[in-house]
Amino acid sequence: MLNQERVREMTRLAIFDQKEGRVCRPVIQYFRKDYIAKEMIKSFLTGTASFGLLAGMIGLYWIEDIMEQLNVTDLRQTAMRLAICYAAYMGVYFFITYLVYHIRYTRGRHKVKKYYMHLKKVNRIYQEEEQM
Repeated sequence: MLNQERVREMTRLAIFDQKEGRVCRPVIQYFRKDYIAKEMIKSFLTGTASFGLLAGMIGLYWIEDIMEQLNVTDLRQTAMRLAICYAAYMGVYFFITYLVYHIRYTRGRHKVKKYYMHLKKVNRIYQEEEQM
């Protein structure tokens, strides 16, 4: 005879594996610092690329004014402004990345703990059935 409680718990485990299992898998594989550091490295690459694209688009939009001021403006000052803008952009980008992945890690850990709780419950049910 089937134990309905065991079937219910196993169904919950299967649903978790199919829906949220692959999202929570990196949470299980890494410590918090390692997980966030890996995502920060990826964010550095994507943030630099997006800043370059954004600066290029703005530069193309204002190309006429830039060409007129190129002779007047000091190139060091322009490079310094660009570096400050890049640093500010990346600072905000890293802050948002840190918040997002810290929250994802925390929520994923919570979900994995629930998963293990249900797994222990299924194991306990199996042990009770063996004793009977």
